[in-house]
Amino acid sequence: AVVSTQSTGILTKTSSFDVPELFLPMGNHGNYIVRLGHVVSWLGEQAENLGVEIYPGYAASEVLFHEDGSVKGVATNDVGIAKDGSPKDTFERGMEIHAKMTMFAEGCHGHLSKQLMTQFDLRKNCQPMTYAIGIKELWEIPEENHQPGLALHTVGWPMDRNT
Repeated sequence: AVVSTQSTGILTKTSSFDVPELFLPMGNHGNYIVRLGHVVSWLGEQAENLGVEIYPGYAASEVLFHEDGSVKGVATNDVGIAKDGSPKDTFERGMEIHAKMTMFAEGCHGHLSKQLMTQFDLRKNCQPMTYAIGIKELWEIPEENHQPGLALHTVGWPMDRNT
C-alpha cells in the first residue's frame, strides 16, 4: 500500500494525543508500506539477475586480506560439526570466497565489522557509538478497523519520560 495518511501521537497509560505533523520529520506520504522480508527477497533476485553470487545459509566467519592489507574476500565457517568438535556425516569444509569487491552489511558491531575496524583503524578519531531501541509491533485487528495507507507513529507509554 502507499502511505496516504499519517499521524503521530503521544501515548499515556489511559489516552493519547496527536502531535501536529509540521513539528516532526515523518514525511511518508507517497512512500510504500512493505514487508522487509519481501523487499530483501526481491533485491536478492535482482542482484542474482545481474550476476551477483548470494550464499544464503552460509555465515562468513572471517575477513580475508591480500598481502598488501586490502580486502580479498571472506571465508565461511565449517558446517556439520558435532558438539565434541568431531566432523559429522554432514560435514562440509568452509570456503574462501575471493572477490574484486566485498560488501559488508552486518551492522555496526558485527564480528566482521570489528575485524575491519581493527585492520583499518576505522574508529580512530571517532565519537563513541550510541544506540537507541526501536520497537515495531504488528497487531492483528478487525477488518473494519483497518485503514489502507495509514502510517501511525507513536511514542510514550509504556515507556516512561526518562527512557
